[in-house]
Amino acid sequence: QKIERLKAELHLLDAAGSGPGRHLFFVDTEREVQEFDIAARLDTVPELVDRVYNRPTIATLQRETVKGPTDPAHLKKLAQQRKNQYDLLRQRIEREKAMFVISQKIQTRKDLLDKTHKVKVKKETTTGPAIYKFKFQRKR
Repeated sequence: QKIERLKAELHLLDAAGSGPGRHLFFVDTEREVQEFDIAARLDTVPELVDRVYNRPTIATLQRETVKGPTDPAHLKKLAQQRKNQYDLLRQRIEREKAMFVISQKIQTRKDLLDKTHKVKVKKETTTGPAIYKFKFQRKR
């Protein structure tokens, strides 16, 4: 539940594992490539081009001010807090995967306690339990 809550809170906007986002622009000539201006194309100020999320247009900036912190020190602090939250989320997901593997191994050991004939198909690994093939025995 905590993992789901963290995912809903963070929205995975700039997760480290997602890779860099790409914005493709199509132009017709090489000259347009040389003269291409990202800020003009996105209709925003050059200072806000690097923002991955919430990139307001010039028209929006004329109507209202930028909401939230704008000073670099506060932005750096918020970025660090966001990074810590993503690290916490990653750790919890890894812990949940490890607990799932352990529960599978415990269930396999419980299944091995019965007296039926079984053959080991695959050895136990760190990512999964051993796999056994049980002989079919009809219940009476």
